[in-house]
Amino acid sequence: MIIVGLGGSGHDFSTCIFKDDRIISFIEDERVLRKKHSFFPGMGKELMKMPALHYCLEQTGIDASEVDYCVANSSLESYYFARNPWKKEVIQLNHHLSHAASAFYPSNFKEAAVLVIDGAGFAEEEGKNDSITMWSGNENEIKNIVSHGGDIISRKIYHEMIDPAENSIGSFYHIATTLVGFGPFDEGKTMGLAPYGTNRLYKKLRELVEYGEQGSFVFPLESINAFVKMKDEFNADDFDERADIAWAAQQISEEAIIHAAAYLKSQTNSENLCYAGGVALNSVANYKLYKTGLFKNIFIQPAAGDNGTSIGSALYGAYAIARAKRRYE
Repeated sequence: MIIVGLGGSGHDFSTCIFKDDRIISFIEDERVLRKKHSFFPGMGKELMKMPALHYCLEQTGIDASEVDYCVANSSLESYYFARNPWKKEVIQLNHHLSHAASAFYPSNFKEAAVLVIDGAGFAEEEGKNDSITMWSGNENEIKNIVSHGGDIISRKIYHEMIDPAENSIGSFYHIATTLVGFGPFDEGKTMGLAPYGTNRLYKKLRELVEYGEQGSFVFPLESINAFVKMKDEFNADDFDERADIAWAAQQISEEAIIHAAAYLKSQTNSENLCYAGGVALNSVANYKLYKTGLFKNIFIQPAAGDNGTSIGSALYGAYAIARAKRRYE
């Protein structure tokens, strides 16, 4: 049995191959193309060649005709698998489900609560995005408990300056990252800047969001617009001001993550947590979550961002579709 998983969205493309009972190959396209996040002008032409896939096939000696299933997450740009070499149907998997699978299946938990928090990924309902989803995993099954998100918003409204997403912790943090002067995928720098700040702007930013029912994060379009407009109020050259924005954004994100995790705990009563999505890369928030003691055991997918969705897609194909036996060691 050979399963190919394709991952990414508009960035962080990757390929994963599962054979018989384990992953035998995984690589991100950025490693082949030498372009960080596979995110650069004109990337479509290069990515249509599926460099990571061909690297994995060559590395493993597998011929495309031997592949039993190809699974891709639903937010992956269609051009990426437009030239799949085996001409077979590509199974589309919900974006957040691929994140959930990437966290649960590699863990050594027979059962677990599964939390996914990111910027946004296509929801089952057309025109909608998921931003926080909660799941329960047991053996080969992953079942949805609740999904939170909002309407898809075009980047063009903001002159391509930000990736807007309603009711998204990831988008909230991303906007803060932009306001303090960092670029795309620089959220880690915001996390590093936060300890240098104070709580001076916490109340101002906290008024933009609510911690809603069922562990949701309420950050509607009007709040997104208000947050973006704050760039005219701040002095981008003032280190202390930038640090205060980062401090407030970090604090609010930590509170929101714990709010979501507490609801998930109430619904599953599991001692085990599996966690993925781009927000799971915030290691400071992860430590705060660990310190709450909500869960005895926590597994966080190292490739928690969209790069890891190829892992989730391949493993979902293996365990949920092909019904392979899970390994727990």
